[in-house]
Amino acid sequence: MNLDGLFRRETRLRTAMMMAVLLLLVWCAGALVHLALTATLIRLGVRMWPAIYIQSAVAGTIGAVLVGSVLALVLYRREVLRRQLGVVAELNHQVRNALEIIAGSTTRIADRKTVATILEAVARIDVTLRSLFPITRPLKKRVAAANAHISAKSEPDSRAASGF
Repeated sequence: MNLDGLFRRETRLRTAMMMAVLLLLVWCAGALVHLALTATLIRLGVRMWPAIYIQSAVAGTIGAVLVGSVLALVLYRREVLRRQLGVVAELNHQVRNALEIIAGSTTRIADRKTVATILEAVARIDVTLRSLFPITRPLKKRVAAANAHISAKSEPDSRAASGF
């Protein structure tokens, strides 16, 4: 089992427990309000059926306010998350474009060790980005093309050194 799955499970359990406690608190508050309203209506001498209607109206109003507040909070959080995902997507796009340029520019570098180090760093960043943000076209094609170009450049040098 990986650590990420454990944290997700722990967070879900904690969230479920918090929701249960919150619902219990809301239910207790509603019961106390109902008792207080009933006692007040009895002291005022209101008959049974009008008292039931008044209690229902109060309970419905409180429920509507609570549900409306929760929906407004959910919509607000969804909008904030949508904006944050847009920023992350743009950042991902910019980083990938920069990596494409870096991987492509290695064809001009003569030192194979430097090129290998750069391409290894590009590949590590690409793997990290792909694990965080899946894409349709990985940078491996570009890195493989750069490697092929480097090996093609190094072949004439090795022939010249061997006297062919």
